[in-house]
Amino acid sequence: MKNYEKESFLKSFSLFFLTLIFLNSIIFILYYQEQKKSLHVDIFNKIKLYNYTFKDKDLLLDIVPAKQISKLYALHVKQNEIFAYFDIPTSKINSLKIIYPYKLYKKNLDNLKYKNLILYLISSFVLLILSIVYSIYALKPLKNALNLLDEFLKDIIHDLNTPISSILLNLKILKKKNSIEAIKRIEYSVKSIGTLYNNLEVIIKDNPLHIEQIDIKSMVNEKVSYYAYLFPDIKFNLEIKSNTLKTSYDEISRIFDNLISNACKYNKPNGFVSIFVDDKMIVIEDSGVGIKNIHRVFDRFYKENARGIGLGLDIVQKLCKKLNYKISIESKADVGTKIKVTL
Repeated sequence: MKNYEKESFLKSFSLFFLTLIFLNSIIFILYYQEQKKSLHVDIFNKIKLYNYTFKDKDLLLDIVPAKQISKLYALHVKQNEIFAYFDIPTSKINSLKIIYPYKLYKKNLDNLKYKNLILYLISSFVLLILSIVYSIYALKPLKNALNLLDEFLKDIIHDLNTPISSILLNLKILKKKNSIEAIKRIEYSVKSIGTLYNNLEVIIKDNPLHIEQIDIKSMVNEKVSYYAYLFPDIKFNLEIKSNTLKTSYDEISRIFDNLISNACKYNKPNGFVSIFVDDKMIVIEDSGVGIKNIHRVFDRFYKENARGIGLGLDIVQKLCKKLNYKISIESKADVGTKIKVTL
């Protein structure tokens, strides 16, 4: 367990457990007081019965002056004595004092305390176990989120490292000699970083739509040229039946970037990517490895292998909802994937 996980667990556990122990203590204090009252009632009933029968070997009888009595027919509990006063019908100057053995009372009271203490310790132990279980359960989503964040940051660092390394390497080449190819590689590396940045921006920001007539044919050709350079072993098949499309440039550009990128990254060696576009539909099909859990492909951070960061299709779905487009996926393992976006 990492330090921040330990700290979170200890704080949540302490707060939860101490709150429960506090409430448990109040309940047992009140419960003990009720039991103590019940014991007093039982003792007084026993004394009251003795007042009529005078048959109880445990009780003692005494006669006291009536003027010394504070209250008749009530139980009096003092430091070392427990008793009750009753009047004598034949006497107005004296009263009966019936005494209950204080040692017996103390023994009964100690028994009550002992039983309550045992119950309190058992209930506290149960609350301790429950606090641990609930704290672990409550922290599980946070732990999963932090693990996802760790993996996400590792993937981001990895995805940034490749184009940045390429830029640095090609800058060294440019220092030695003017190279058009080096400049081109730098340009594509910067585009890779820009694509990653744009994807992160889609997650963080919700920019307003700007609908316009765009040159969809030029956009697709430009993107295919870019990915054909990055994935030279993949064959691209294009069928573009609409030259223009009325939509949001930024959003449709992100959709194409993510779908074509996925089709290339998860393709087979010497595979193909087919792209069909008309004014009603976009279809991107590949000859890749396919998707095993197709019902999870739109979950953020979900991925079935080490490549990528698990954001592409989540972003595509978000953008399709924003544009009021419908997206569907067909996929078979080791056969390929077909994605349809209905405009």
